[in-house]
Amino acid sequence: MRVALCIAVICLALPSSAQSVTPVDDFSLTLEHTGCLGNCPDCKVTIQSDGRLRYEGRGYVHVVGIREKKIPFRVLQRLEQVLHEEDFFNWKPAGGVCLDTPETYISAILNGARNHVTEGCNVTGKVLKLAKEIEKITGVKRWI
Repeated sequence: MRVALCIAVICLALPSSAQSVTPVDDFSLTLEHTGCLGNCPDCKVTIQSDGRLRYEGRGYVHVVGIREKKIPFRVLQRLEQVLHEEDFFNWKPAGGVCLDTPETYISAILNGARNHVTEGCNVTGKVLKLAKEIEKITGVKRWI
């Protein structure tokens, strides 16, 4: 009976200890939408490895100004998972100069890997799709 009780206590303790694992020290993610001559959202979201999120709404967004919040570790894990699933660190940077075209930038660092991609006049949809996923996962979608 004691052995069964000890095993049950250990099994119940495992999930909580797995959740208390510290985030990767080498992680940051920046998402930025630039404005245009029209009503394109102009904002920037920066996420650090400790869960600090900083939103800067500059124009044509629901929330103008700076907002800061702490996001849970599971959200950081989900962001890291999405970057891996999308093979983000192997995406090629897009180039080109655009006039009056909103652009979306995504920069990320994870475990020494880094990449910075842009999508604007050479729209493929890949960067915008990832940007929407980041906005949804972090909860900043309601501010943009």
